[in-house]
Amino acid sequence: MANGGHIVLAAGLAFALAGTPAVAACPQELAVYEGADGSGALEFAGGGAGMLSEMRLLYDGVEPVTAYLSHDEVHDRTEAMIPLNCPEGDVTGDELAACLVYQGTVYSIDADSVGLLPHPGEAAAAQIFLPNLLPALWENPQFGDAGPKEPPAEIFKLSGCQE
Repeated sequence: MANGGHIVLAAGLAFALAGTPAVAACPQELAVYEGADGSGALEFAGGGAGMLSEMRLLYDGVEPVTAYLSHDEVHDRTEAMIPLNCPEGDVTGDELAACLVYQGTVYSIDADSVGLLPHPGEAAAAQIFLPNLLPALWENPQFGDAGPKEPPAEIFKLSGCQE
């Protein structure tokens, strides 16, 4: 089989697996997503103290970008923050604001609605929406040459589970 055939087969298999019960039953904290436009991927990871979890944004040819998730008690929603080149130690206030390249609500998109990110232990959302991620990351000077090489997706489709 030609190399292109392997790619088509792998893409078909990935598409077929997205509809399997194992992926559909995946808890949110173990979910893996691919960019809806084919650009990048997103995976959830265990969080640190006070964090629901973390998301890692994965782009070809660059180091993973970590987004820290926390619960906004005032608005009862999950917020993502992507700090970059922050000083070492406990960073708060003006220091955090200076190194924060993205902050926004994480939304889920299902067949007929847009909602909030499911809580840990709940079934993973079919899609994740990170509004305004593209202008925050694309050609951001704080990345230097280490940023995404293609415009990053803002919508990610469930593609797997880390179990």
